[in-house]
Amino acid sequence: MRKRSALGSVIFAMAALATMPLTAAEASLICTNAGNRYQVGDYACLPGCHGRQRYARCDALSQNASWTYVSDVCPMAMFTPETPDGVTVAPVTTAMSPIPYDITSCAIDPEIEARLPG
Repeated sequence: MRKRSALGSVIFAMAALATMPLTAAEASLICTNAGNRYQVGDYACLPGCHGRQRYARCDALSQNASWTYVSDVCPMAMFTPETPDGVTVAPVTTAMSPIPYDITSCAIDPEIEARLPG
């Protein structure tokens, strides 16, 4: 029974340490990407080569904030949202059918008509 109590205390202490706020030095460090600001420990998808995105974490290195690449694949790029039930999509022909309207035409300017071929 005493071992379970000690183990529970250790697990509780580890969980408490993991949820502790950042130190003042770490809180002042900020990573930036595309005008957005990220604190140390935050994750973001950063633009990479050829239009691909890379998954990175904002870390504190030598009193500076820096991005550490975690993966070459951004998790949000693999996310496919589900279609809600009961959704009906209008056919493309309905959405793009032209609306007829009359165009009144006027006489061509005689100077322009003189320059027209034949």
